[in-house]
Amino acid sequence: MKSFKNFIIEDTRLDKLLEEIEREDLLEATSKPVEGKPGKHEKGVIHELLTGYYANGGQHMKQHKNDKGETPEQSYNKLSKQVHPNDLKKMHAKAKSAAKDLADEVAKNHPGHKITPGSVTHTSKAGDTQKVTGVPASQKQDSSDIYFHSHHKDKPKEKLLHGRSLKVSDGSNKNVPSSSLGLKSSGSKTTGHGRTHKKEILRDYPKLATVKKQPHHKDLSDARKEWLRKNPKAQADIKQRNHKLLHKVARAHAKELQDKLNSGNHKEVTDHIREVLHAHQTPAQKAGKATFSKHTTYVTAKGIQHHSSDTSKEYEHILKDHKNISVKSSAGGVHFYHKGKKFATQSHKFDSQSDPLSTLKTAGRAT
Repeated sequence: MKSFKNFIIEDTRLDKLLEEIEREDLLEATSKPVEGKPGKHEKGVIHELLTGYYANGGQHMKQHKNDKGETPEQSYNKLSKQVHPNDLKKMHAKAKSAAKDLADEVAKNHPGHKITPGSVTHTSKAGDTQKVTGVPASQKQDSSDIYFHSHHKDKPKEKLLHGRSLKVSDGSNKNVPSSSLGLKSSGSKTTGHGRTHKKEILRDYPKLATVKKQPHHKDLSDARKEWLRKNPKAQADIKQRNHKLLHKVARAHAKELQDKLNSGNHKEVTDHIREVLHAHQTPAQKAGKATFSKHTTYVTAKGIQHHSSDTSKEYEHILKDHKNISVKSSAGGVHFYHKGKKFATQSHKFDSQSDPLSTLKTAGRAT
């Protein structure tokens, strides 16, 4: 049996080893695009850039530069090289359809109005929305990916400002994750559980710490995935551990939220649900400076479809009736119910199911 001192030494060693691996994970390399497998980041950002392009009258948005100092056009040129040409063609079709739907939405909700060409801006990083609206807002408070003006066809001086959070999916469900939540919103025990999980895997499979990226690997994570594929026993064991961790995290998080409801701390829970669903007005909305909606593009057997909603209004009747809200968990999900009917889910997942040292992430969606 290990002494407490030896346990501390071993735990410290695993902590340092894990920190080194996490630093290396930040260094990514490019790889040849594979058809049908565009990265989630590339797919999401390209949809924003192209929807803005088409809504802007077929010209790239002039503002704003992203966190790498790239203009929207430069960002598109770079990201488009990282996806297969056939996938890029599909992305153009979805974005062009999305831009038309945005224009139709503006015309329907504001008769006589149309999107002002050249007014569309990309608001991808912190502080961008304030540059457009003049109203301070964090990215959680205002998740708009683009902003644009509309003007009345007969009254040029009558202008309105609109913010849109753009979502895109290859699936047929319009309820795609409406928010990517940070670990701070995943329950007080999640970060600790996740770190312990990784350290135990490193302890039991020390060869993982020696895995290095080779020329044929996209990144270090890709190298670990290959190691896992070549070690089926480890793969089965780690898969089982992953499932147990997700169940554990979701169960603890749901209990934490339900305990708060039971103790009368309703506001903290309803505020959390607002985060999960982005069910709150943006600061610009509150100030009467802009409209806002979440705009989702998805695909069914009928083709490209769209769904738009002002989430600040959609769930208000539920959130005000906190006495009838309950929280439960199943698998890796935390589920929110109103009068026994599920209306939202916060999913706890791994960033990659095939990376044995993947990090945890969490996202919310309506159900």
